[in-house]
Amino acid sequence: MNDPKSKSASLDALRAELGPGASQLPDLSGVPEPALATFLDAVRGAKRQQRQLLEQSAEHSLRLVPALLRPAVRKVLFG
Repeated sequence: MNDPKSKSASLDALRAELGPGASQLPDLSGVPEPALATFLDAVRGAKRQQRQLLEQSAEHSLRLVPALLRPAVRKVLFG
């Protein structure tokens, strides 16, 4: 169950998910693989929730823009 390859894959996935911030992580080599997988799932869930909240906030903010200008403003803001 504590397969070193699986643990290495989990650590690599966690580093990839965190991006540049992964360099600030403490040494996680002693953490069991199931705990790493749970942590990775929690990080992914938090990032997904953050992305959804930011999208909702941006859409809510667009309500302050006159209706005729919203498509143009949306295009400038979101590409």
